[in-house]
Amino acid sequence: MESMTRKRWAMRAAAMSMLPITALGLVGCDSTAGTEEGADVEDIVDEEADGTEAPGGVEPYNGVYDSTFFDDRESYVGEEVTLSADVNEVMSPMSFTIAGTDDTTVEALLVVHDMELPEVAPELTVSVTGVVREAFDLPTVEEEMGIDLDDEAFEDWDGEPYVEAKSVDTAVPADS
Repeated sequence: MESMTRKRWAMRAAAMSMLPITALGLVGCDSTAGTEEGADVEDIVDEEADGTEAPGGVEPYNGVYDSTFFDDRESYVGEEVTLSADVNEVMSPMSFTIAGTDDTTVEALLVVHDMELPEVAPELTVSVTGVVREAFDLPTVEEEMGIDLDDEAFEDWDGEPYVEAKSVDTAVPADS
């Protein structure tokens, strides 16, 4: 009788030790994450490796100020971008506009920096890194950036999108 009890105990112990392994196996088989139906593993890995999206779900823009950027500029509001373009007009020692490339008809874009930029001149190619803002409001910009701009010079920019520049690189080749 004693050997029968030992056998039952051994069988129960073996069954109990298998329970956690079985449970984990069932949980692992029920994974439905992603939309990989009909995709190869390489496709999924490549998709994950290429994902350089910003927190807002938009890839950071780094390129020429042209119709590609201009048409999608609203999706970049609040995001940091890097734009290469020619200076169109110097508005003040701390601000200027950039023009689109010759083959586009995009509107000029205002760039405002919190430091003076004495080397910026019309037709100079620059690379601007900054945050795209939805609408220029002179009092708000002056207060938030700690600068003083000429009211008359900026009245036409009220409500227009602009870039709050963090850096302006003036050593950019003219063809970039």
